[in-house]
Amino acid sequence: MKSLIVCLLIAISACGASSATIVPVTVQFTNPAKFTDFQIRGRDASYTAGVFASDVTAELTPVMKQKYSNGSLILRFTDIDLAGRYAGGPRVTREAHPTRMNFEFFLSDSNGKSLAKGSTRLVDSSNVNSQFRDPRRSQIFYYERRLLNRWLRTLSPPR
Repeated sequence: MKSLIVCLLIAISACGASSATIVPVTVQFTNPAKFTDFQIRGRDASYTAGVFASDVTAELTPVMKQKYSNGSLILRFTDIDLAGRYAGGPRVTREAHPTRMNFEFFLSDSNGKSLAKGSTRLVDSSNVNSQFRDPRRSQIFYYERRLLNRWLRTLSPPR
């Protein structure tokens, strides 16, 4: 019985400690089923949203930790048009179909104080062929992650 109580106390204290942990990046969506082009692997928008959120979080967390230690960023996507076109098989990436994303963002410090907020539209104007030798180019959401990474690196809160 004592060991059960000790286990419960440890579990409760772990939950309390984790609630104080700051999540560097949170990805949210406003009606992803209505996005311009948001389908991967022949799956629906819910599946795509889960994979996209996970990939974007993994991509941006190191940047957040470096640039805004203990800061928190919320990205709420209102529309996404993925790079290339989906034609029932692999996604075909062409310059005529760059990544486009509309989102609202909220950047705060460790105390919850707002550092920056707003809405933006990003369009990847880089040449698709310029990354031809990059082995990561074949990874899912490569162009979207790269575009968001560049945006976050240039984000500067107003003084």
